[in-house]
Parts: sequence; C-alpha cells; structure tokens
Amino acid sequence: MAPNNVTECICHDREFIEIKQYANQNNITSLDELQNQNYCSNSCGLCAPYVEIVLETGQTEFKPGEPFRKKR
Repeated sequence: MAPNNVTECICHDREFIEIKQYANQNNITSLDELQNQNYCSNSCGLCAPYVEIVLETGQTEFKPGEPFRKKR
C-alpha cells in the first residue's frame, strides 16, 4: 500500500478489501444495500464514492480524490 492512499471506511473501521469480500459473500451489489445493513459508508459518507467503485470494479486502493477526477 502506498502511503496516504485511501483504503478504508474510517467510521466503521473497515478496509475496502473487507467490504468487497462481504459484498461478494452476501451477493450485495449496491452501496444502498451496504448502508442499509449498517456495514459501511453511512456515518460521514466520505468513502461512498470509493465503495461504489469497489463494488463496480473490485479496486480496493485509491489515490486521494481519485473517484472525483475527470477522465481525459
């Protein structure tokens, strides 16, 4: 892991790799489902865009702000 990369939901103290595994094991495909189970991303919400990408792509480590950068 590179220093200062975003790798977890801070409020729930869950790494994105854990979130990915939980979602796969429980057939969860949306952020709403994870939030409804109070598993992640429903306190401060800062990780929400990252968790959506985890669910879409399986990526579990991000440079800060990466989901917000415009693709060229």
